[in-house]
Amino acid sequence: MAEKTCFVIIGFGKKVDYSTGRTIDLDKTFEYIIKPVFEELGFVCFRGCDIKHSGTIDVHMLENILKSDFVVADLSTLNPNVLYELGIRHAVRRNTTIIIAERELTYPFDLSHIVIDKYEHLGVGIDHGEVLRFREELNDKVLKLLSSPEVDSPLYSLFPKLEVPRFSKEEVEEIKESIREEGSLSDLITAAEKAREARDYLMAIEILEKAIELKQDNMLVTQQLAVMTYKSQTPTPTDALFRAELILSELKPETTTNVETLGIAGAINKRLYEELDEEGFLDKAIRYYERGYYIGNDYYNGINLAYLFTIKASIEEDQFQAYANYGNAITTRKKVIGLCESLIDAKGWAERNDRHWVYFTLAEAFFALDQSEREKEMLEEAKKASPGEFSFDSYHTQRAKLLTYIDTFKERYFQ
Repeated sequence: MAEKTCFVIIGFGKKVDYSTGRTIDLDKTFEYIIKPVFEELGFVCFRGCDIKHSGTIDVHMLENILKSDFVVADLSTLNPNVLYELGIRHAVRRNTTIIIAERELTYPFDLSHIVIDKYEHLGVGIDHGEVLRFREELNDKVLKLLSSPEVDSPLYSLFPKLEVPRFSKEEVEEIKESIREEGSLSDLITAAEKAREARDYLMAIEILEKAIELKQDNMLVTQQLAVMTYKSQTPTPTDALFRAELILSELKPETTTNVETLGIAGAINKRLYEELDEEGFLDKAIRYYERGYYIGNDYYNGINLAYLFTIKASIEEDQFQAYANYGNAITTRKKVIGLCESLIDAKGWAERNDRHWVYFTLAEAFFALDQSEREKEMLEEAKKASPGEFSFDSYHTQRAKLLTYIDTFKERYFQ
């Protein structure tokens, strides 16, 4: 008899919940909650991104939805692909479809009659106590459905005699082998992240280009390929930046509301300005960072926006416009401080893996606001949370540039 299977319909990586403005790491939902429950019960548990595909991806996706013994669909962030695939599942299987969602999700009226089990996500992480609570709840639900399946499909409630497909024993073995093979989208992204940590950007590019070949239309792959490309500085820093901009253009940065894409577009144009000293790139960078900051209430976009306002103030010929830009920089930094402090005070702060960047952001803001003691405090906290020296090098490089722009502005307009 074939092993039981659970296919998980869920967004991959970090996704923005536009109803709340939060970024949620859905990988953690899968790895910490869903997968452990089903594996302990003897299921083969997998997502679409865990499988190395050949041929048409839609065929594999539909087969997984049709034949899996269980499907767990996570509606968090209302990913349209998830909703579409859930609809297909309800059309072809009468039961064993479990719907979950992050507690703060505001879901459409048409889903209000469907049972949705809710859990609490902290954004970049999940509290350990909540992981244990929801695992137990999910485990109990699966055991209940195994012993006494209930019809959960609206279609099968109306047409109970429809026949449903199932995986054969041989097909389940093929799935298990495919998951174990190196080269799935999930494996490739993990390998690229390790190469990035080692600053082997060319290796990261090579790995991500393999991920692109899988044609799974994953935004995270394109974003990371753009970042690794400009960081590689190959064949020259300028060439790498233009190439990165071309790669990112697939995600339509001029119109997107994705905070990560906007932050990368801002970084590319910020560096192009530094390389070429053309103000048009500075203005583009400001537009990208500004949108990313206001859409996502995002500290990374915010602190860089303040930095660019300071540059703009230092080169502005019109005195009143220079004052306006400098004032915008000050106002933005103060708001970013409030945003970062709210993150530190929030539940789940200890589980965040970006704590050092939050402290560096606060340090830069306090430095620019001439609060040196607070800057030192934040750098001490960053030192405790930082995984390495790279982030300190990055901080001090930007700090030195920022000091030059502040001094230039003051020399021009306060003497």
